[in-house]
Parts: sequence; structure tokens; C-alpha cells
Amino acid sequence: MLTDFDAASKLPKLGATFTRANSVSVSASSSSLVSKTRTMSSSGQHSASASSEALLSKPFVLKNSRTYINDVTLPYPLPVDLTELHRQSLRTLMLIQLFRVPVCCPNLTTKPPTRVLEVGCGSGFWSMMCHRYFRNRGHNSVSFTGIDISPLSLSSTSGLRRPDQDMKWRFIQHDIRITPFPFPNEEFDLIMVKDLSLAITNDMQQKLMDEYIRLLSPGGILEVWESDHTIRMLRPPPPIASGSSPPATAAPGAGSISGSTATTLAEEEADRASAITMGAYVMSPNTALSAALNKFLAEYNTWLTRALELRDICPVPCTLVGPMLLQESDSLTDVRSCRLVVPFSDVRWEKEGIGGVQNCGGANNSHSHSHSHSSSKHRSKSRHHSGKTFSGLSPGQMALRRTALMTVIQEIQALESVLREVNGKSQDEWDTWMGKMMHDLLQENGTSWGECLEIGAWWARKR
Repeated sequence: MLTDFDAASKLPKLGATFTRANSVSVSASSSSLVSKTRTMSSSGQHSASASSEALLSKPFVLKNSRTYINDVTLPYPLPVDLTELHRQSLRTLMLIQLFRVPVCCPNLTTKPPTRVLEVGCGSGFWSMMCHRYFRNRGHNSVSFTGIDISPLSLSSTSGLRRPDQDMKWRFIQHDIRITPFPFPNEEFDLIMVKDLSLAITNDMQQKLMDEYIRLLSPGGILEVWESDHTIRMLRPPPPIASGSSPPATAAPGAGSISGSTATTLAEEEADRASAITMGAYVMSPNTALSAALNKFLAEYNTWLTRALELRDICPVPCTLVGPMLLQESDSLTDVRSCRLVVPFSDVRWEKEGIGGVQNCGGANNSHSHSHSHSSSKHRSKSRHHSGKTFSGLSPGQMALRRTALMTVIQEIQALESVLREVNGKSQDEWDTWMGKMMHDLLQENGTSWGECLEIGAWWARKR
């Protein structure tokens, strides 16, 4: 497990503006101009022409007090301000904790990559965490490249800088809708595509997949991390007959969607136990999910689905990634995956002893966010059902679920502009709805039926 979770404090802040070109490269070691790509050192100054261009242009626009890229042709619905960068970094930290590593492909732990590309890198936070992961294991020669339409550090007074000062890093400002990317063939041996679904329309999917394959060296790894944007409800797991083993599932470093049996069932069960210890569930073919019962999340699902349909964006990207990788069988092999479900709070059927999540410490727990004193006492009591004991979630389990919920609430807040386009709410009506939703979810335990966040990681090797 990584221990560098204080890294969020090193996030660059937003505010200044930069010129958009076809692509702008920021390298820690170069200041030369190459073709149409502008290269600047992380400690250098902008050219006079770039400064005047920035003054004449308006790359960002304010909507509802949030900063967005000023391009009406972009499908991307989220802001690009510091608040959104922090939300994305918090989600990344949570995923790294759940997967236990910043890269899920087990081959990379024994044979680290040397050239890594992060597509849609944002602040470069994942690259920084991956750099620290490999550095702490003695691998200091890994170089990272980030590509994004928005500049890496919009208000850093020292100019564009590396996410971590000792990492080999360069940043390319480029619109990923424009292919090919400004890299030669087979340039990278690891490509990470994380949380990019809201920037990719359905008709862009195949074009970008072809580009990833072009950029990967033979034997290189393509890894994709995604989260569904609409919310479903996790139902109780099916009962397991006495003496039988749980069905094999896709888990970190173990699961497969292409038939690989490289790992043992014992390893898969260990991964399942790890997820349960943290308060999550491994998704398997037997996992039952249904429509959210919480009225606020149900309304949000309806609005978001309509809003994303207008932008030709899929609200449930976790359903697309696996098939997209499998259909590239001529170029990709060893397609594997890990899918997890994170409930937003303690769930009613868990209290009845039906679920697999238990307080590993065995201690009773009360939660400060309980919606009433009586319900807090109710949760702190041990429950017995079919021989099982539920002692309440541990502080760590509750913190993980609370983090998942907070990142979803913050995403709903960030999507205000597009949601109001389809629901027709005025500013006052939206603020009232948001206040009621937050009170219900945070104070009234409104997700106790099992509303959850669905996440996944997929990886494949280029032939």
C-alpha cells in the first residue's frame, strides 16, 4: 500500500492562462522549439509572443463560479479549476488504495516500464504517485509524459513544473480529439487512460484505441481505469452453500476477462478478502445491482443520462472498456480486469449479517454522521444472522465509503451547468435541490439501501 497520500497538498493551483496551440510540450530538461510544438523548461519564462497571445485569447470561461475550457465544441462537461482537480486527485487516491497499487497489471511490478504516457493527465497526480511507487522500489529511470488539452499548472508562479521535483517528466498540451498524437510509433511501454470517459464521445472510442495501439511498443501495457457516472444500488450477495467456495472473480492482479488462468484461486480469494477488509465488494457475474432507490440520486441519474446523450457520451463507461479491449485481439492479448463496488455507507442488509464486509477489528463502532442518536446506537450493536456477526463498519471502512460518496457529490456539483440545461431549474431551485440532497446523503444516511460507486481497471498487452 502506498504511503504518500499527503501528496494532494502538492497539487498545482489554477488561475493563469496559457496559449492553446496544436500541441505544447513542457519538459524538465529542454527549452528548444520543435516544429509546431513549443517546448519550455519547467523553470523558464514564457516568450513575449506567447504572453501577448495569451492576453488576446480567452482559453477559459466562468460559469456558475466555476472555470471551464472556453471551447463550445468540447464534449467535456466538467470544470478545470482547483476544486475539480482536488476531487479527481481524491478519487485517484481512493482507487490506488482499493487496488493497492497505482498500476494493476502484475507484470509491471516485476518489469517496470521505462516510458509512460498518461492520457488526460490533468494535474499529473497519477504520474506522481506512480513515480513514487517505482522510486520506492529502486526504479529511478522511469520517464513520464502527460497529455491534456488544459495546461498542467495554470497559476504556478514559477511556470509549468513537474508534479514531483525528482521525476523525469514532460507535459504535452494537445487536444486528444486530434490524431495522431505528437509522438512517433511505439514510443511508450505503458499507456494509462484514467477517468477519461467524459472527454470521449462514442464515435471517438475506436480512433483513440487505434492511437493507443500505435503508440505502444511490442509487449507494452495499456491500462484503463474508469468509474460509472450514474449510480446503482448493490443488492445482497447470493448465499453460498456451506463448504463451497465463492465463485472466482476479477480482482487486482488476478481476474481475467479473456480466459487467462495465470493466478490461483487462493490469490483471487486473498484479493477478495482485501477488498472486503477495506469495505468494498469485488464485482462478479453473480453481483446483483439495480436502480438506485434514493430519490435524489434517481433524479440525478435521469438528468445526467439525458445530458450525456446530447453530447454522445456514455454514462456507464465500465460496460464498454472490456469489450473494446477484447475486440482488438489482433493487436492486444492477456486482457484482464478488476471491478469493484463501493457502497456509500453502511447498508441495511449488511447489518442483518448478509454481506461479506465485517469490522476486522471486531470492535463496535458508532459514526459521527449518523442521522439520529438512536440509529447510531442501533448500528453500534452487534447483529447476528445465520451465524454471522456484524459489529459495524470500522473507521477505515467508513472513511473509504465516505470518500466515495464525497467524490460523487462533488461530481454532481461540478456537473451543475449541464444538469441544469436538461432539468430547467433556476439557480435558486438548483441550490435548494442540492441542499436537500446533501442533507439526505450526508445526514440522513440516504444511501442505506446500497447505493454505490462502480469502478474498474482493465489492462492488456500489445502483441
